[in-house]
Amino acid sequence: MALPLAGKIIIPILVLAVIGGMVALIVVIVNDQNDSANTTLPPPSTTPLTTPSTSSTPSTEGTTSSATPDTTTEGPIAKETLYQVGVGIADMTGPCVEVNFMGYAEIGQSGRGLHTRQFSRAFLFVQGDTRIVLVTADVLAIGIGVRREVVKNLQELYGDMYSLRNVILTGTHTHSAPGGHLVDLLLDITILGFSRETYNAYVAGITRSIVRAHENIVPARLFFGQTRVSGVQKNRSPFSYENNPAEERERYDGNTDAVLTQVRIEREDGSVHGALTWFPLHATSMNMTNRLISADNLGYAAVRLEKELNAMYPSRRPIVAGFFPANLGDVSPNTQEARCEFSDKICDNQFVLCDRMERCFAGGPGKDMFESTQIIGTAVFEAALEVLSRDGTELKGDLAVMHQFINVPEEVVPKYDPVNRRFITNEPVRGCKPALGYSFASGTTDGANVFNITQGTLTGVPELDGLLGAIMSPTVEDIECHAPKPILLATARANSTIPWHTQIVSATVIWLGGFAVAGVPGEPTTMSGRRIRDVLGDVMRARGYQPRVEVMGLTNEYIHYISTFEEYQVQRYEAASTLYGPHTLEILLNKFAELTTAAIDGGVVDPGPEPEDHRENASSLLPPVILDATPIGRKFGDVLISPPTIVRVGDVVSVAFVAANPRNDIRQESSHADVERYEEGEWFTVATDADWETRFHWERISSIFGTSRVRYEWHVLAGTRPGTYRIVYRGAWRSIAGFITQFTGATDTFIVQS
Repeated sequence: MALPLAGKIIIPILVLAVIGGMVALIVVIVNDQNDSANTTLPPPSTTPLTTPSTSSTPSTEGTTSSATPDTTTEGPIAKETLYQVGVGIADMTGPCVEVNFMGYAEIGQSGRGLHTRQFSRAFLFVQGDTRIVLVTADVLAIGIGVRREVVKNLQELYGDMYSLRNVILTGTHTHSAPGGHLVDLLLDITILGFSRETYNAYVAGITRSIVRAHENIVPARLFFGQTRVSGVQKNRSPFSYENNPAEERERYDGNTDAVLTQVRIEREDGSVHGALTWFPLHATSMNMTNRLISADNLGYAAVRLEKELNAMYPSRRPIVAGFFPANLGDVSPNTQEARCEFSDKICDNQFVLCDRMERCFAGGPGKDMFESTQIIGTAVFEAALEVLSRDGTELKGDLAVMHQFINVPEEVVPKYDPVNRRFITNEPVRGCKPALGYSFASGTTDGANVFNITQGTLTGVPELDGLLGAIMSPTVEDIECHAPKPILLATARANSTIPWHTQIVSATVIWLGGFAVAGVPGEPTTMSGRRIRDVLGDVMRARGYQPRVEVMGLTNEYIHYISTFEEYQVQRYEAASTLYGPHTLEILLNKFAELTTAAIDGGVVDPGPEPEDHRENASSLLPPVILDATPIGRKFGDVLISPPTIVRVGDVVSVAFVAANPRNDIRQESSHADVERYEEGEWFTVATDADWETRFHWERISSIFGTSRVRYEWHVLAGTRPGTYRIVYRGAWRSIAGFITQFTGATDTFIVQS
């Protein structure tokens, strides 16, 4: 049904008003409820973490498929296999200012600049008629809307060679990138609705990376390897993890998976063409106070690895190193204890609370979020480089990709017994209509709320349920299906032109010559991922394969979290955010077993019911750029703060310019500002706004008059060559008539001394 313009404007306002009122009521009602009733059990003990390190020999943590050193080559197919493999990378950076970041659901966390750029990294595997596109993108998650448009672009270029069936897109899960591209109402609401600018930027960058991979196909071999990375993770919901069966927990040596898995792509001459690396880690080293676009810890690891590899093979096309989050759901990089924002007392947002209007969140291991990102990213990079340097186990045989859309609430599947690792065929379980529990509103120790809404809430609040019931009232069936989750938002029951959540999601299995990758459309917890590896490993063993399995979160769509049935009973944040009820994981386990069987046996799966396309109904409250102007007596690009005459290693050079809104030109494949060095009569770029050592800040001076300024920082690193330098800023200003004009500003020169 078409919606008039007034309706498109009014509906988001009403939604925001409802959410605002809901949060206010939660503050008053839920906290009063928590004061008078204890709905959770005492916390378990915790153990300290070690410092970050790597080990080339994984222990038996996890199943054989995910953690045991793999040097075997046995299997039904043992001949050497030469595949056709392409790799491609492209800048996908979205608008770096005025658009809210997606991840922490902080309405005030709008962009104010850029620390590192967002990249899309594409890998294309070809064998006969089989083509598999696998992308990792520096973004929280990818939605069906973006994937549809990417596929449309590819089909315009290459016909039906690419489709939703074989174009698989994932996000690194950075929480420091603009949102508004996921279309589903709840996922875009904290971004003030759908952002066409973000959507177009992501589609363009992802498409470009795949095109480059398509044009960069070479004969190649694939090698599988693993290692361990310690001291970079912490389970942020140990109370939930401890609710899993003791017999199951005893198989593992910890409550996180510390195994890093890698597939190395090697050309015929033995040189590296690319690498895909999976590791369970939240990209939340940059916290909710950050206002600069950042690819976070996994993005840092990727850039470091690419710089290392491309320095080894300078004459090649760029080597691409993609990092994919595995079973990250309850895994935090913030290894220090969570503390209250102002009082600095230890907290956990469930048993030990902060004062009201004081957030409880964790940090570390560095002195600030930038250093923490670098420390964690460096440890992951070093582990990936170490695996890359070893021989590894060659992957041989067929390629396959199995993809199916699932109407989750309609699924009825056998229950899974995690202790005996088998499906119980005479005990069917089913999915539920999507709904979120009370503890969804609590946040986590990676990004907590200011209202002390606690995790582990098992009882609803009648007053709040009555208020929300006017908008989205759960049915008796919903309440029974989701139990023991007290439903806060019955999103399936909301009456709107755009669904708050989808009911149809995709499951994917990628088969690379004896290595299975399970693509999960959300964030599986540690134990959920282990069960997925168990199920796929059993299918592989039954067919004579060494079980090499990895879990890949944030694949194709975003359905929040996937907790185990036992974790669901506790109702911490991850469980309250498990959309389709207590048996969500079991539905996926059954589906992954089916898809893996088809991949190995050469079977065909039904494509399933494709979800509706709601992009045309999406609306936004994000205001456009109206105009840019300069202060009286100034012009665009004028230098407001000049660099010092002499600079030394370790200094921070900070300059400022009269600016225009960066949304006028997001400068994909370019840079808003560069550091340049003068040599033999020419200027050469030595650092851009994509580099770790630079920070690009934009500040609005007057919204009425359209004035703004840019501050650009360059941290002079050890090894910087002495010489003559300058900083150049490039912008684009918008006239009141909508015309865009490019301009450039440059500082005076300065000398860098060693």
